[in-house]
This record gives sequence, C-alpha cells and structure tokens, in this order.
Amino acid sequence: MKKRMLASAICGLGLMASGAASASVIGGVDFGPFGFHIDTTTLAETFVGANGDIARGYGVINTINGNNAYAGTEKLFFIFDNYVAKDYTPTTVNFSGGVVKIYKRADFNLLLQGSEGVGGNLDLIDDGILWATMTGHAQQGTVNTLSASGQFTGASLSFTGAGLLDVDQTPGSGLLDVQTRLNGNDIADGVAPGFGFADVALTTSANNFVLNPFDNTAGCRTGGAVAGQWCLAGSADLRGTIIPEPGVLALLGIGLLGVVTSRRKSKAA
Repeated sequence: MKKRMLASAICGLGLMASGAASASVIGGVDFGPFGFHIDTTTLAETFVGANGDIARGYGVINTINGNNAYAGTEKLFFIFDNYVAKDYTPTTVNFSGGVVKIYKRADFNLLLQGSEGVGGNLDLIDDGILWATMTGHAQQGTVNTLSASGQFTGASLSFTGAGLLDVDQTPGSGLLDVQTRLNGNDIADGVAPGFGFADVALTTSANNFVLNPFDNTAGCRTGGAVAGQWCLAGSADLRGTIIPEPGVLALLGIGLLGVVTSRRKSKAA
C-alpha cells in the first residue's frame, strides 16, 4: 500500500510540476501554456515594381498567443530586408532571400515619426536587443521564400502573401534560448518525397490606404510609386512550434513513470 501511495505521489508531483513549468517564457517573452505560437503584427513595407527590386520593411508584434502584454512594458519589433523580387507581373510576384531581425525594446508608437533617418522607426527598432534572426526558407523545388498576389500597379495597391522562415542558429544572431526553443523545424515546405521543414509559416497582407504621415508617399496613391518608397502598410501572422524545455520533459517523464509504476503495483495486488 505504501509503495502504491509513493508511486501515486511521484506521478502527481511529476505531472503537476510539468504542468506548472509549461508556461513558456522565452527570452523575456511570455508565450503562455502552449506548444505553439501565433504572433500578430502591424507592418510598413516598401514598394516593388520590377524584378530585382528589394522589399524591406518593419513593424511591431502586437500579440503572442492572444496576449498583448507578452513582454510587460516592452514589445518585439522587427526589420525585414533583402527580399528580392522575381517573376514580377502587375498582379503576382515571388521573392527570394529575405532576412527578418526581431528586437526587444520599450514600446513606442510607429506613427509618431518617419521610417528613415536618425530617430526614425528603423533607427529606434535597431536600438533594441537583438532577440532573434530569421531567414527566408525556400519552398520545395524553387528559390521562392515568399509569394504574393494582388494589385502592384496603379492608384490602388494591395496584396496578400505567404512564405516560410527558419530561425537563424548562428551565434550572436539572437538569444540562445530563443534560437533553441523556436527551432521547431516541422512545417513542410512541399509534398513528399524530398520535402524539407521550416520553423515558421508567414502570412501577410497590405495596401496603400493608410500610410505613415511622416514618410514621403508622393505617388503612392496616384500610380507614380517608385521602388523603395514606403507605399504599403498592413499586417502579418507568424505561426510555429515551441520546443519544450529539457526540464519540463524530464518532469513529465517522472510523472509518466509514476503512472506506469502505480498501474503495475495495482495489477500485482
């Protein structure tokens, strides 16, 4: 009886501890008690109008798993660059390459200053702590890391797009805990056989309806936009898997061991 009670106690403590530890705080960011992350963002982006143009932009992660206070008074901001336009038409475009750098810093309003220059949004975001770096992941059989469709010419600009990202594991490209825990590597980049796996799935949309009043947006709403102008604003969602901490897995293992031991003792009795 005492052995059975001990096994039950081990089981209960192990499972309770693993449950208590399952709230994931990674790099100072609360992801909640989930094995995944869904991140919603607001972003600004430059116009592309031909093959070879570079899409770049920036934004803020508004919520993580529905929580808008995921880092207390701080927020995660990001800057993306080096998405190279290819296969361009007035209604479709693919991109190769791409780098997304995510920074953690005190929250601020992106609409109170322009995008460029000293004290601009890019400058302010870059002052934060480099939290993670992600690189574009090519879809199977292509070099396309992001694909978009919509209206890329004229007075009314809009698009929707989707792509894949990998968490950069290079030392110094982000916080080690973030690199380890967000390296889910479980989003297929194609169909079997021969597919690979990415860490993050990206969906995005934007238009030229409401733009930063401090940016030069001349031509953005008249069909006269030029490459590199801040003519697009919108949103993006990032989705991926969170890798459990080794300690959580160990506690869960202890709980399961207690379950097995308890059942064996019951059968023996």
